[in-house]
Amino acid sequence: MKAFLDAEDIKSKALKNDTTVGVLLHIITFICGFLFANAPICNNLLPFGAAFTGGVKRKYLAAASGGSALGYIISFSNGGFVYAASVFAITTIRVILSGERFARSPIFSGCLSFLAAGIIRLTVTTSYGGSVVTALTEAALAGAAAYFVAIVFYISPTHKSGTDIKETTALSFCAAIFILGLSKFSVLGLSIGRILAVAVIVATARYGQAAYGAVSGTIISFILAIAGSEYFSGSVTFAFSGLICGVFSAFGTLGMIPAYILTTLISTLIIGETELISVMFFEAVIGSGVFLLLPKALVGYIGGLLSPTTEIAKLDSIKSSLIMRLEFASGALKDIYETVEDVAEKLGKINCPDFDKTLIKIEDEVCGGCSLRRHCWETAREITAVDALARWNRMRNPTQNKAVENPDFNCLRTSKFEDALLRHCAEYDSKKSAELRLKEVRNVINDQFDGISKMLSDLSEEFKYEVRHNSKAAENIILALKNMGYHAVSCVAADDKFGRISADIHIKGVADQPINKMSLVKNLSLAVGRDFNTPTVSVGSDQAFIFITERPNYKIEIGLSQIPEEQGKLCGDSAKYFTDGRGRFIMIISDGMGSGGRAAVDSAMVSGLFSRMIRSGFGYDCSLKIINSSMLFKSTDESLSTVDIAAIDLFNGGCELLKAGAAPTFIKRNGKVGKAESTSLPPGILRNVTFDKANINLKAEDIIVMVSDGATAEDTEWISKIILDWTIGSAQQLADEIAFAARRRRSDGHNDDITVMVSILKKNY
Repeated sequence: MKAFLDAEDIKSKALKNDTTVGVLLHIITFICGFLFANAPICNNLLPFGAAFTGGVKRKYLAAASGGSALGYIISFSNGGFVYAASVFAITTIRVILSGERFARSPIFSGCLSFLAAGIIRLTVTTSYGGSVVTALTEAALAGAAAYFVAIVFYISPTHKSGTDIKETTALSFCAAIFILGLSKFSVLGLSIGRILAVAVIVATARYGQAAYGAVSGTIISFILAIAGSEYFSGSVTFAFSGLICGVFSAFGTLGMIPAYILTTLISTLIIGETELISVMFFEAVIGSGVFLLLPKALVGYIGGLLSPTTEIAKLDSIKSSLIMRLEFASGALKDIYETVEDVAEKLGKINCPDFDKTLIKIEDEVCGGCSLRRHCWETAREITAVDALARWNRMRNPTQNKAVENPDFNCLRTSKFEDALLRHCAEYDSKKSAELRLKEVRNVINDQFDGISKMLSDLSEEFKYEVRHNSKAAENIILALKNMGYHAVSCVAADDKFGRISADIHIKGVADQPINKMSLVKNLSLAVGRDFNTPTVSVGSDQAFIFITERPNYKIEIGLSQIPEEQGKLCGDSAKYFTDGRGRFIMIISDGMGSGGRAAVDSAMVSGLFSRMIRSGFGYDCSLKIINSSMLFKSTDESLSTVDIAAIDLFNGGCELLKAGAAPTFIKRNGKVGKAESTSLPPGILRNVTFDKANINLKAEDIIVMVSDGATAEDTEWISKIILDWTIGSAQQLADEIAFAARRRRSDGHNDDITVMVSILKKNY
């Protein structure tokens, strides 16, 4: 019952608030109609009240026509009855056509006001005399004003993404007419209208910068200028002051307001009207003060309304184009890989070093004119070839190859034969070595092409299936920022394939209001209906770039302990851990061959490359292929390093283990300890290296322990027992205990680098 009463009470309060807001808007509309009707141009023309009646929304028509009619009745001496007739005609036509869709168009409002004001004014002009040109000009101004009023009234009161240049122009035009209506009122010689003009220009320049500041200043200046000599003085200063104010808006409110006041002072000094200098100066100061005293909520609304339209990226077409380009690039690299293989195979057949051709060269050089040539190279060719090869082997390695002379081989030119053999066989060996090395290089390069092709393919698949634009969330984020007093220049919100949301936001207006991260998380979480993590915020000048992701269900307590082989030496193991920006926590251990500096270089290279590639969104398999080819290519000596990866999904607790030549990984879950082992080879030995993979599901308080092989030299049962008995203590304490126990247990007289990395899954409250 209480919940029901609470719900009814909330509903009643909401209805009461809506009624209050509705009444207040009708009152404001009535006042605007009155002031528009009293905004003169060319000293005595009053077309704007009729225009206002023609442009307002249908539900505000009564208030607008009443306010305009009252304003014209007060201005009866200036022909107010003619304008009141225009108001009556426009109101009648709008009521009759209220059910028609076209009647809600700004173009219809402009045309109706033009025709009504024009026909009635021309009728009066024909009957009582007057200028037809003046009548048509007045009708044109009424039509233009009605068009802009209609645009303003159809700007949503919950506008999420700022205004475009057309809407800002319409707002500035209407504000200028409103200001003109107030300009005849003054306090202590200071014009209320011009004070309001200053506040409007400062607000527009603050949130729209130079372009929008110049637009508002120019429109207000123009309207005041055409109003007549009474309002012309000083009006020209508004255009230039608005531009300068917008330029200095990058320095925040406290930077732009002094710039505006100083520009106004200089402009009035140049005009040279002595009385105007102090008046305009004080009006600029008071108008700026009015802007500074505006309530925070109102400033936020004005900022969102007057700022340029927020760019809500539409990723569908961009994504399709990007996917197509990635797939094309992947296919092109695969074609290069296959083409290189085909060309290499054909060139190998043509240019392959041939020992028979080497023997022919020796024969041509040594045996010309010899009577035994036909016998040696035709009848006994096999004996000659065997003897030549034996002699060459003996000349290459005289200490290891003490071959006995072939008794069946008896050359008349032995010395010359051996000289030629030395030169041509050395050339043959060089070509053979070069061919082998080139083949190795070609294989490595082909692996690189193939790996890059797979990387691009992985990125294409990720964009295709994992990134979906969430325009609704982007709009809600923009509105939440607007309510906080910030304007979002652009906002990209996207869901991955699991429905987890992230957003990239570019905002302005941080010079006056520094970003409170906790408040930002609270407001954006309420706006989108998701729990967000603390965002990454980069601030510069008056703008900030924000990256925010959904908060996962789990977090990781991490512990890392490393003991090098000898005190003071580099550790040959490398370990890294990080979040990949997609809700996964990644741990990597790489154990270089041997220990010390060489092993440290290899392991650091492997772990560093893997972490960069995974962060960039590349898959594990293609990353391994690239790294393996890099290890093969980086040195002529044997160079290898193991790879051990654990990737934990912080949203659902899923864990993927990937191993290439790595030591066992220990997993404690449900009160039991298991072990994941690997039979694969580490990268840097053979071309085709692959991961051993396993998938497990974890929950809160489960433990993952990764080690290098220095910790497993004395079997692994003792590690399992320590983990099983571990109930109290941090992840770092567990890592230290295992690492130091491994060093104490070493009994073969040799030490090795020891690395232990422990992660404990925790609830992310």
